[in-house]
Amino acid sequence: MQIPFMRLDRQFANHRQEFMNAVETVFTHGKVLQAKEVSDLEERVAGFFSLPHAVAVGSGTDALILGMKALGLKPGGKVAVTSLSFVASASAIVHAGGVPVFVDVEDEHYMAREDVLLDLVASGKVDGVVAVHLYGQMTELKEIYAEAKKRGVFVIEDAAQALGATRHGTPPGQYSDVTCVSFDPTKVIGAQGSGGLVLAREHHVAEHMKRLRYHGHAGQRVYTEIGHNSQLPTVQAAIIGAKLGHEEAWRLRRLEIAAAYTETLNRLPFASAPKVREGNTHIYHKYVMTVPNHRDALAAHLKAAGIGTSVHYSLPLNEQPCFAGIHQCVGDMAVVKRATQQVLSLPIYPEMTDEEVRYIREALKAFKA
Repeated sequence: MQIPFMRLDRQFANHRQEFMNAVETVFTHGKVLQAKEVSDLEERVAGFFSLPHAVAVGSGTDALILGMKALGLKPGGKVAVTSLSFVASASAIVHAGGVPVFVDVEDEHYMAREDVLLDLVASGKVDGVVAVHLYGQMTELKEIYAEAKKRGVFVIEDAAQALGATRHGTPPGQYSDVTCVSFDPTKVIGAQGSGGLVLAREHHVAEHMKRLRYHGHAGQRVYTEIGHNSQLPTVQAAIIGAKLGHEEAWRLRRLEIAAAYTETLNRLPFASAPKVREGNTHIYHKYVMTVPNHRDALAAHLKAAGIGTSVHYSLPLNEQPCFAGIHQCVGDMAVVKRATQQVLSLPIYPEMTDEEVRYIREALKAFKA
């Protein structure tokens, strides 16, 4: 049996007519940028996160960049960020003119150490925080955000992996100035290409991001600042809007698959299932198990059985060559280094069949550590 790590072809096969109808509507009216489908998507996602303002942009990376610029990040400003994330969480800081300050992770859920973030904010050592919700569950930001507000430090939530997640019953965006969403095809709700969206509490921040997404345009062909060209194509907004209608069903199916994997892993000595933090609902954007001593051997075993796996992430961001000489670190980064040598992601997408899930579970049981 062959089970790829992702199967977007199945998603399309299951919803072909719905997606094609959305595309045809856009091609028929012909307004391929900033049409009603874009504003409708902004309104829907703002409602989903219970936030007042949303600005659709070209990618999740652009969402982070525009968010930091709209919040006033100055050239050389220091921004704290986890060292365990996709590169964009930190490269966006550099693109916005800042300096990434990498923070180690805690060893239970692999999210940035909140005590370190709080100390950086309280001591005035950073100008901002990019808080990454990792793998499908949320970090705790209430105390960090309260301290940040006292000191004029901005907080941005990178919620690219957390659409549908909650902490103590609330979604991302309750303890930050800006929340960024990615519609990359790998995400639980993805475009057929790139896409992103920025959510804000304050009207003036949202308006600033709207100007920035199109060359600093303030209306009447007047450009008040140097901006970007980061418009979400209307056809992508239409497709994302169609997919949002399936968010709950797809999330529940991922939870079923995750529960099946966890049941198996809880009986195996060589690996451990992802831990869900108390107070969180985990959406399992990724199902990331920990394999302390045999990660690569297990990945090879599963590959031989036709099962695709991936490593999220294989190198700490503080060790990525692109950040050489332009970053700072807090501490020795020992936990993130260990994590990158032990994490392994299993396939998890709503279109997986029960037979495929059983096959993966049996393959895990058959591994000889």
